Amino acid sequence: MKFPDILRLANLLTFSRLLLTLPFFLCFRAKLMIPAAVFFSLAGITDYYDGKIARKRGTTSFGSFIDSVVDKILVAAALICFYLFQHENLAEGVGLIPIWMVLVILGRELIITVFRVLFVAMHGEVISANRWGKYKTAAQLIVIIIGLVLLSLNGISEFVIHHNGPIYFMMYLPLVLTVVSGIEILYGNLKTLSV
Repeated sequence: MKFPDILRLANLLTFSRLLLTLPFFLCFRAKLMIPAAVFFSLAGITDYYDGKIARKRGTTSFGSFIDSVVDKILVAAALICFYLFQHENLAEGVGLIPIWMVLVILGRELIITVFRVLFVAMHGEVISANRWGKYKTAAQLIVIIIGLVLLSLNGISEFVIHHNGPIYFMMYLPLVLTVVSGIEILYGNLKTLSV
């Protein structure tokens, strides 16, 4: 990997997404929902444009891999925030989404990342995201952004701040797509990995 390849515009957008994760996390934890929503939305926009630019100018193995890892870090930060969210309308120890949702999504992401690293080590190639993986990432980002907007616009109303509220039910879409895309990647590449 040559250093100029790392500095390609698509990769710089990916790194900017990583940098946006920290202010998003800090704002959310401080219950500054509008800035948190802005930081996360900006990160989501960089994901869209780095993919578009990479497809136009040509993708690299490094770019594909780091883009996937940064997406996972951003989504993990948001899921942890939703799980840890506390408000007087929530029972103590209950967040906007349950821990099992966080563990399923992050567990899948960890398994697939390890699988991709093994694949690179054995074959020198990065497994690109399949269409289900792209749907999964888009669904994760969109649902999280909608959740953040709801938290911002409703002034933390009882309707939104509930462990069985809209954020909880919306999260089922990316949850299902996360599991389906993970199964498809493993099923489609296990034979190649064992060769």
